[in-house]
Amino acid sequence: MAKKQFNYSDLSPKELELLKEIYIELKVKSMTLADLKEFATDNISLQIKNTIGNDEEIDAWKEMEEFFKDDFEGTIKGIQMKIGSKNIAQKDPFVRQVKVEAAKKEDEKKLDMWED
Repeated sequence: MAKKQFNYSDLSPKELELLKEIYIELKVKSMTLADLKEFATDNISLQIKNTIGNDEEIDAWKEMEEFFKDDFEGTIKGIQMKIGSKNIAQKDPFVRQVKVEAAKKEDEKKLDMWED
């Protein structure tokens, strides 16, 4: 008698979710520190470098800004000096537009206490 092959559709959504959680937990535990670093680097790289459109670029920009905190401006200036350009953020219309849209999003989040 042949062994039954399971398929994801054989499981309920809860069973499938639990299987995924167990897999993730055991997969991470089985990885070496080097494997974890490589995996994290690959995922962060894909998340940040493969942004498409202004919304994703704004999100990536905010994430980097939060990470660098007070060093963000200095990091950008260091990059500009290394690349040999002056004030890329001021000259590049795309970067300027990303900043404008990020500011707009922040403003939209702030609610005027007098509005109904």
